[in-house]
Amino acid sequence: MVNNRKNDEIDGKLSAASSISFTKAEVNFLILPYFCLDKEPDLTRNIEVIDMQQRCNEMVETVWTVLPHPDFGLPRDFERRLQRAIEYSMSSMSRPISNPVPLPGFRELARMMGVTYTGRFTEKVKHGLTAMMRTAIISKRSYYNKTKKAWTEEKFHLYDKIIFKGKQLPDGRIAEINYAYFTSGYLDNLNAMYVRPIDFEYLKSLKPIASRLYEILGVKFYGHTDFIQYKYSTLCRLLPLKQQKTMGLARQQFDGAHERLKQTGFLTGYEWIPINGIKNDWYIRYVPGERFFNEIKAAQDAKLGSAEPPQISIPKTAAESAIAFGECSPNEDPFNFEDSIDIDIDIDVSPVWALFAGIVRQYPEFDLQEHDRAWFRDRIQEIRNCPSIDLMYEVQNWGDWLDLEHRKKTRNQQNRFPRSNFKGSLLNWFQHSLRAAGKGEIHVNASAIQNKPGRKGFDLPSDYPIDVM
Repeated sequence: MVNNRKNDEIDGKLSAASSISFTKAEVNFLILPYFCLDKEPDLTRNIEVIDMQQRCNEMVETVWTVLPHPDFGLPRDFERRLQRAIEYSMSSMSRPISNPVPLPGFRELARMMGVTYTGRFTEKVKHGLTAMMRTAIISKRSYYNKTKKAWTEEKFHLYDKIIFKGKQLPDGRIAEINYAYFTSGYLDNLNAMYVRPIDFEYLKSLKPIASRLYEILGVKFYGHTDFIQYKYSTLCRLLPLKQQKTMGLARQQFDGAHERLKQTGFLTGYEWIPINGIKNDWYIRYVPGERFFNEIKAAQDAKLGSAEPPQISIPKTAAESAIAFGECSPNEDPFNFEDSIDIDIDIDVSPVWALFAGIVRQYPEFDLQEHDRAWFRDRIQEIRNCPSIDLMYEVQNWGDWLDLEHRKKTRNQQNRFPRSNFKGSLLNWFQHSLRAAGKGEIHVNASAIQNKPGRKGFDLPSDYPIDVM
């Protein structure tokens, strides 16, 4: 009887998943900060995210800057929900979409956003659209154009122009409805299906922080179906929100949203993890829930009648969930989305990456990032040209050594466990393995030689100064 009830619940969830009403949201504006979520923000301040990323064999500085107009300030949560409603209306348009793009009427927007249609709502929409039109963005290799397969370096606006009903169009006609002229890169990505399908009704049911986490994690879980881990400070930059200085305030800020996402099945769980040596920052680890996988299934089902069948799988283990990018190019697609859900897997690298990522994620001292896949792939491509090296074997031995050194560390014994630079430690290991292979040395398990110094880097500095991110 209990089993029947459980089966009925699962069938019901899958049935509900198949009827999800998706909005196809452009990926850059999901993962990069544009809408301010603070309750009492300084709306005239800039949003700026600066990062160093490794793309192929070079380190590049990426900058994403949002510059508000002094008369309108930064777009806020209302504008974010307005933009998702507009994207929802565009999701049903035939491709390619071109300017000018017809917008829903004010009454229809109110219905879509789940609010009452009033004169004040109309004024908020006009103000919100104008604020987004006046808000400037500067991308320094941070905004990805999938059509051009390029990271853009330019200043632009999400909306180039808004023409309201009754105003004159460029061709001299009077507009009978509202129209928007979007920046070309945004339309390029919509037409290239560089989008993430979002459950529009679920999104509307969530409060701002939970809703924003759903947007970001919904993209990132595609490559991390076991779990993903962010620094609290990083999430504050991406949402964006004011960063708190104590864990109590930080948890007060986030845990209501966490619980809501967990109760509704988008998260299986979450965990706050201390960072050694840092008092005012923490890792937050997120584990995807059944709702996320149901969304994937619903997106797959929606594609069954198309010319190309869906190619995404729903992995169940860490090894199955590891994704390695294909051949490297300077303008590489960072997410490899195709029709929102197709993912390319490099079979030769994926098992080694899965083993490596699984080892690194065991230790809160290490911060594994999205771009580390490309770094790992490039290094593995170089090393696997040497036939005398068994990569799986070497990575596992490195993992055994880390385990031994970490146990010494927890017992306050002298150790060589890396403070943070796990990549330098691995490269150091590989270099000495290559030397050992050249000398014809026999390699044995780390546990068998824990008392024998000098083997494959055991006696070397653990924070080897190379490729520090």
